[in-house]
Amino acid sequence: MASANLPPRQKMINMMYLVLTAILALNVSKEVLDSFAVLDADLMRSEHAHAQRSQREYAAFDVAAERFPERYGHLREKALAVKQRADSLVDHITRVKAQVIEEAEGKRPDEVLFRDLHGRDSLIALAGVDMKDDREALTRLLVGAEPARPRNDEGSATDIRTRVHGFRDLLKGYCATADPLLAAGLDLLFELPGAKDASGVENNWESLNFHDVPLAAGIAALSKLQADIRSAENDMVKWLYRSASIHDHVVSSMAPAVLSQSTVVMLGDSFRAEVFLAAYDEKVRPHIQRVGTDGPVELPVGPDGKGLLRLRADRVGEQLVQGTIRLQGPNGPEEHPYSVRYQVMAPMLVAAPTKMNVLYRGVENPLELSVPGVPAEAVRPVTDNGAVTRSGEGWVARVNTLGKARLSAHATMPDGSVRTIGPVEFRVKDLPAPQAYLGGAGASDGRIQRAALNAAQGIVCRLGKETDFDAPFKVTRFTVSVIKGGTVIDATVNGNAFDGRARQLIGSLRPGDRLLVAGIKGRLASGQGREYDLAPLSLRVVP
Repeated sequence: MASANLPPRQKMINMMYLVLTAILALNVSKEVLDSFAVLDADLMRSEHAHAQRSQREYAAFDVAAERFPERYGHLREKALAVKQRADSLVDHITRVKAQVIEEAEGKRPDEVLFRDLHGRDSLIALAGVDMKDDREALTRLLVGAEPARPRNDEGSATDIRTRVHGFRDLLKGYCATADPLLAAGLDLLFELPGAKDASGVENNWESLNFHDVPLAAGIAALSKLQADIRSAENDMVKWLYRSASIHDHVVSSMAPAVLSQSTVVMLGDSFRAEVFLAAYDEKVRPHIQRVGTDGPVELPVGPDGKGLLRLRADRVGEQLVQGTIRLQGPNGPEEHPYSVRYQVMAPMLVAAPTKMNVLYRGVENPLELSVPGVPAEAVRPVTDNGAVTRSGEGWVARVNTLGKARLSAHATMPDGSVRTIGPVEFRVKDLPAPQAYLGGAGASDGRIQRAALNAAQGIVCRLGKETDFDAPFKVTRFTVSVIKGGTVIDATVNGNAFDGRARQLIGSLRPGDRLLVAGIKGRLASGQGREYDLAPLSLRVVP
């Protein structure tokens, strides 16, 4: 074509070849466009998940502001301002996406944007859009003909960037002084900078993301922005809630406590005690010491933050124990002295669970049980909630109903008389909910190998590693969901094993597809106790 001697016909053929080559170079493969559709669906799920988590935070704010208005009232107003701005911004981007899809598909607005069952704006899934490779709608509506000078009217990419930066500045105004790291994270999340394209030309954010790019890529970019907005909203609301108690001790659990002046009351005397709620945090383990004859003695601390004080009762009479509790407070290490008095008398019942501080319904709870001065074979324990039986060198308790269990012992004394020792009272609870697994993959894994998926026979559940107790559980029901052609296909299974329908859906999955197992229910294999709702499994299939 560089030769001036080519005939006009040959020049025209060469020109047409160059045009065809350029058109082929602009085409994007169907697989890439479908990947954008999958990515967009994941981003929308992430946006909805962040929004749902934020709803819990707002509900907590409502309760706290009602109970403690002086402390939480002004912070709740800030949280509601964050919610209003985030909702408005996400809705605006949803309408922009709807306009782009309407333009590219030639559809009516009600065919693209509609109300879901919860009354929220719901956009047609990108997987159901035919014109994923359209490049004109995004360019015309969001950027305009001149990428170096993009449009800045309402609905344009520049307008979106301005609104996002306004949302960022609102959040930074709340936290910049108190938490510079959080403010820096917001700057990084919403910087929206320009960059060089594949040819090395510097482009602004608007043209880089929306000028002459496939519709699928531009919609996914807007969905990512919505997910980032909801993530920042959730982080900010959590931070506002925590800022009310940043210098307070953080506790996660409370338990009733009774501090008596003496554990033994003589006939005619009065029992005197202080009753209160003791608070603790499982994540902050204190160091507890008692004063010993040879110096401080470190006490073992259980998962509930309670020090386990065990002293041999080798002297009858009143005993005094003193010591200190050290823990990391909000403003540094703290030390609290304690003292306790108790009476030693014989005989008395000593009973303690070997695995937890409670008894669990529907399973065998190992117990160490003895009456000082009485042989083990002369002790017969009884309870008002279930039964206690011998197991090897120890005992096991099976309790039937939630609430409390009172444990006593009938002890045959050396003179042949039988005395009732006790009772000792325990709390009765259900075991914590088990966790579901598919082919060895749990809810926190996020993916599963295809070979493991095909080899799996069903859904199994068991207690998590953080639970010391060991009890067999069985799945009783679950629903398998996959996305095919933009449509969600479900199969509900009663029991724990895949049926034909579920096996068919699983067999259709390929690497990159996502499998959702929800509505999982399980209970003890013995059939006792309540039925648990298990966390769903969302797994991506990998080779």
